[in-house]
Amino acid sequence: MLPFALGLLLALVALAPALAQINFGENLTGGNGGTIPDGVNRFGEIEVTEVTSPIDGEVLFKIASPTVLDRSQVAEGQHPVEQRAREIQARVELAAVERQMDGDSLRVEKATLNNVMVITARDDKHSRPLVLASVTNADANYYGLPVEEVAETWRKGLEKEIRDFSYRLRPENLARSLWRFLRILLVMAVGTALILLIKNRIRRRQQVLQTRLDTCLESLRQSDATPAEEGSEGRNDNLNETTLKTVRLRRRLGLWGLWQWLFFWMLLVLLYGGTYLLLSQLPGQATLTRSLVDVPLKLLTVWFCATLATRFSIRLLDRFEARWLDRQASRGGDGSQSKRLRLRFSTILDAGRGLLVVVISVAGLLSVLGVLGVPSSSILAISGLLGLAISFGAQNLVRDLVNGFLILAEDQFAIGDVINVGGYSGAVERLNLRVTQLRSADGEFITLPNSTISQVKNLTRNWSRVNVSVDVDVDSDPDLALAVTRRTGEQLQQDPDWGGLIVAPPAVLGIDAIGHGGIRVTTWIDTAPGQHWAVSREFRLRLLRDLHQAGIRLGSPRQTYLGQPPQVEASQDP
Repeated sequence: MLPFALGLLLALVALAPALAQINFGENLTGGNGGTIPDGVNRFGEIEVTEVTSPIDGEVLFKIASPTVLDRSQVAEGQHPVEQRAREIQARVELAAVERQMDGDSLRVEKATLNNVMVITARDDKHSRPLVLASVTNADANYYGLPVEEVAETWRKGLEKEIRDFSYRLRPENLARSLWRFLRILLVMAVGTALILLIKNRIRRRQQVLQTRLDTCLESLRQSDATPAEEGSEGRNDNLNETTLKTVRLRRRLGLWGLWQWLFFWMLLVLLYGGTYLLLSQLPGQATLTRSLVDVPLKLLTVWFCATLATRFSIRLLDRFEARWLDRQASRGGDGSQSKRLRLRFSTILDAGRGLLVVVISVAGLLSVLGVLGVPSSSILAISGLLGLAISFGAQNLVRDLVNGFLILAEDQFAIGDVINVGGYSGAVERLNLRVTQLRSADGEFITLPNSTISQVKNLTRNWSRVNVSVDVDVDSDPDLALAVTRRTGEQLQQDPDWGGLIVAPPAVLGIDAIGHGGIRVTTWIDTAPGQHWAVSREFRLRLLRDLHQAGIRLGSPRQTYLGQPPQVEASQDP
């Protein structure tokens, strides 16, 4: 569980930068339970926000307004500070972009309108002054300067903003912007082609490694289908070597997959950044350009952090698996136990990988909801509803997951075991936290939810047993029958082809029953896991031959009739 915990911790750490940049709804620091919108700071009785340029997105100045505690019920005459900022930006856009005021004849002036200091703009083509912004006492109090000085500062900034945009519309400046636009477009095209070429070569390399990995996995599946034999050291060494080769191929495939992922993000950054630079060369597209660095950038950040956390966590688990298998291979030991431990370990790691992906995906989903402006209270409500839905509508799923975890933790069975559960028997081909899938003797593929598994008969756990009972003729010598059976078991154990499958000397229990069908002799033979079927078939064949050679006949049912047969009276002719 240590690498799993580390992977989960590192995943959350990787997501922390994205979460830190994301606003989960409104800022809940307002007084009297009110909320403060994004970008607004409250200083007692005033609220402050920035006015950005609709042309290049730069900050022009800050404005202040009296605090509005409840924005859902704004009193008459109140103007929230964010509303004032939007109005100023719209008027600047009207003057510079829509009216395209001439920079040479532009006049940005201060004036007094209804006892309020305002800043106006006009040129030779537009003689009627356009009010750009008003300067209030709240602005002066924030800056700590007289209203006239604040107005003069704003006037200079607004005049420069409109005049600069006017100059950018001149033919020579448009030509330079067009040339920069084409250069950026050329760099994007060359960079995209180069990255796609590298990704294609990486994909070919991945296909070669995937083919090798599939070959190793098929070899392991065939080995798992046949339980390990005692004393077959060469076979165990070959199995360990194949297992290590599989892990190394997975690591190499994962490394190339990481490079593929990195070049994908390089391509994405190239296209995203190139689009931003292209739009920045177009006059008057600051609003569209600024929209690219707001919600889309945050969503990409969440996506990047989530995928990075997933890959890093899985990479950590893969490295832990490789080191563990290296230690197991160096220790050697019992082949069947080693294979069982390896299968259980890989099953637990697969479940851990899936759980990590789910946790990171949920964290990423919550982050996306925050980016899209869903309030934190709504996120909590959604989480509560999901929990309620799971508790009522997905009870079986929860029971499947809990029971699957207990099956893995208690090692009730593992992949490769032959079990009998719920009236179904078969070899376990797949096991995860939700379902167990069996392959029956008839080739049927059976899927059982883990919540339905209550009692399990494991036929191949640690060792298996041959239980053979043979009925011999009741007139046979019982001592001879027992001796022949015992000798057959000993010869089978001494056979080099079968002795490695027998883990304990065969035990002839004796005579279990006497009946009209004969004398029943029972024998137990403990074998390697899953080898009892083959051993029992060979033992029965040899025992039948030895009994025939000893002149001992198999038992057969007998019936004895007592009494006189019924008399049949002769019929008389009519």
